Amino acid sequence: MKLKILITLLILPTLVFSQRPDGGKNGKNGQRPKIGTVTGKISDADTQENLEFVTVALYAVRDTSFITGASSDQQGRFKVSEVPAGKMFAKISFIGYDEYISEPFIIKPDQKDKFLGNITLQSSAKSLDEVTVTAERDVMELGIDRKTFNVSQDLNSVGGSMTDALKNIPSIDVDSEGTLSLRGSENVTIFIDGKPSNLTSSSDADILDQIPASSIERVEVITNPSAKYDPEGTSGIINIILKKDRKGGINGNVSASVGNNNKYNLSAGVNARVSKVNVYANYSGRYQERYVDKTQHQNNLDANGNITDYNNQTSHRDDQRYSHLFKGGIDYDINDYNNVYFSATYNTGYNNKNEQLNLDYFNADGSVIDKVYRVNETNRNSENQEYNFGYRKTFVNPGQSLDISGQYSDGLRTTDGFYTEYDNTNGLVSDPMFEQRNNSPERNKIYLGQIDYVQPIGEKGTLETGWRSTGRDIETDFFSESMNGGMWTPDDSLNNNFNYSEQVHALYVMYRHDFGNWGLQGGLRAEQAYTTSQLEDNAVTEAQTVHNDYFALYPTLHIAYKFSDMREASIGYSRRVNRPRGRTLNPFPDYSNPQSLRQGNPYLQPEFIDALEATYQHGWENITLTGSLYYRYTHDAIQRVQSARPDGVMVMTWDNVDNSQSYGAEAIATYNMTSWWKFTGSANVYNLIISGDAGDLDLSNQAWAMTGKLMSSTNLTKTLSLQVTGRFSSKRATAQGYIAPMGGVDMAVSQKLFKGKGTLQARVTDVFNTYKFNVYSEGIGFNSDMTYDWESRVGYLTFSYRFGQAAKKPKKKGKSSSSGDSMDMMD
Repeated sequence: MKLKILITLLILPTLVFSQRPDGGKNGKNGQRPKIGTVTGKISDADTQENLEFVTVALYAVRDTSFITGASSDQQGRFKVSEVPAGKMFAKISFIGYDEYISEPFIIKPDQKDKFLGNITLQSSAKSLDEVTVTAERDVMELGIDRKTFNVSQDLNSVGGSMTDALKNIPSIDVDSEGTLSLRGSENVTIFIDGKPSNLTSSSDADILDQIPASSIERVEVITNPSAKYDPEGTSGIINIILKKDRKGGINGNVSASVGNNNKYNLSAGVNARVSKVNVYANYSGRYQERYVDKTQHQNNLDANGNITDYNNQTSHRDDQRYSHLFKGGIDYDINDYNNVYFSATYNTGYNNKNEQLNLDYFNADGSVIDKVYRVNETNRNSENQEYNFGYRKTFVNPGQSLDISGQYSDGLRTTDGFYTEYDNTNGLVSDPMFEQRNNSPERNKIYLGQIDYVQPIGEKGTLETGWRSTGRDIETDFFSESMNGGMWTPDDSLNNNFNYSEQVHALYVMYRHDFGNWGLQGGLRAEQAYTTSQLEDNAVTEAQTVHNDYFALYPTLHIAYKFSDMREASIGYSRRVNRPRGRTLNPFPDYSNPQSLRQGNPYLQPEFIDALEATYQHGWENITLTGSLYYRYTHDAIQRVQSARPDGVMVMTWDNVDNSQSYGAEAIATYNMTSWWKFTGSANVYNLIISGDAGDLDLSNQAWAMTGKLMSSTNLTKTLSLQVTGRFSSKRATAQGYIAPMGGVDMAVSQKLFKGKGTLQARVTDVFNTYKFNVYSEGIGFNSDMTYDWESRVGYLTFSYRFGQAAKKPKKKGKSSSSGDSMDMMD
């Protein structure tokens, strides 16, 4: 038996996913993410004495390949850490005792811990029943309240950003400005490692484009979250789990990417684990140049709907941005059951936007009223720092745990704007008729404290409870001055300060119980929110303060039934909230385009959502289908509202309408046509119904819409892979119009080098240059048609290389040792 285990340790085969043409490899270095823990206790069946130095080895069910293992301590306890996701069984062996083989079990994101119980070994030989090895389905990890996607094998995200990785995940859409939507709704909450972050608080999602896709371990799409989670986001939560390497020895990776028209990316990471200490550090730098062309036609109408005048806007904008992201951390295992950790993240970025804008005004008969040429230049500097720290205690039964964590995040973003207008009615005049400059720093601080406790109740029940307090402080100052008589003069009518503070205190309790093939999970979250908006306008002597405090309960219920290993169904209900903050509340207009102003509404109320969803997953030998039906009812729904002033200037703001409803169906499928060719497809069909008005403006609207994605992954050879991905969105309704259909195709080819340690990849985004954004809006006194055409067809060439060497395994200690040693495995 010793020889058998020694040979297995030397071979160290990797855990593979079943039914995947690439061998099922996922996660870093071709393995699934190491997220699990397997524990138990071993004793003599006759004497009941604890057995020390018993070997515990885990094997993959699909091909019986060795995964990892450990040995028991003086109390007979064992703990196998960093267990990859998948289906497996345990072999427990000791000299003089019969071998024990457990029933197969699964490690996955919502079932990360497995307690094998109190195991007794027989000293006399007994016949063992044959273990049936069943292939595991691997489409995605389906939990009772979430879907988990591993993005490491997506070739179209290699060398790209976090935004690139999210584009190809079912249910998620990302437009060319980086705005995320989930099942057609932009009201989605983005978490990093389960917590809010200044890394995702940027309104235009700039930061997501600065984080490399290679840093992502997995993405959890939680459309119907349990009571444990923050209830923010009408459509749900996108939880991005970053990699934390904990292999023994020193390991690392480097990646460099170059794209046409001056696009460069560089990332590097190193991890060192020695005994109980794990230290890691990562860096990524990005430099991008892009352009965007915009056209807009606006008709101004009288009370009878006749055109009184119209204007055309055409612009070309060049964007230049660069960023640096540093992250480092340390984990210390006090012992097998106590761990403390600390991590720090620092990000800095710069974004320059230079826009040349033509504003042409005409009478109804086409005669020229005015023509203006305007140059808009904005420089944005951002700096974010974030610190996470915590303590985790586990027990012999891994189902029992205590987590205490905290977070502090501080982000500063400063925008400088320079605006110059020239008369272009009779040809461009060289002297400007208007010059303005402004400065707008915005500071965003987040404080978070959290305690979570999990207590098993019997063998089938689990009670979870916890507390969480989150604080936000957002401070925005705006100072503008205009050229007047050769001197810069403050614009007192424009200058302002807007401050927003928020505190949310929450308690939750949740209970889960398994009844045979049934799983039941119910919970309740109670939250008290305190929010304050303070407006200081230089033109008004007294500041205006708006308070909005409210208490709310958020119940959740999930029921699941497992027909077999390849068939399961679930249904869930949750109540959620969307809290307005930032630009949606700030009432002071953005004057970067004098023809199109944007301003917030400090009197916005939060919108509350009741969400219901049913999911069914069925797997065959080469096909897996996952289908969902969902319904969302939003109370006091927040909608964008556009209106035209008497002078024709468009003003966009936000307001609460009576309600909105959305219901639809989503399907996700994978098809392994051959051992080397695989298809993954998804489609989402939904109906959006908006009911209500804002003043005299009727905002009611209704329309069906569809989004779809199809990805083909082909292994041309053992080392050469090809991936083609297509995305499509049909016509979608808005409160005052619609968004036109849009779609595109991405392509990537990847070649492994240096025995798999290196990868050379080429990819092209939007191969046919079809991804454009067009929106039509109408309201009292106007209709408007606007089109954005971003530089979306881009070619990239990426080289990545991983390195590392496992730490030498310690020699087994003698009987006087107080604890056994776990086995550190090198991929």
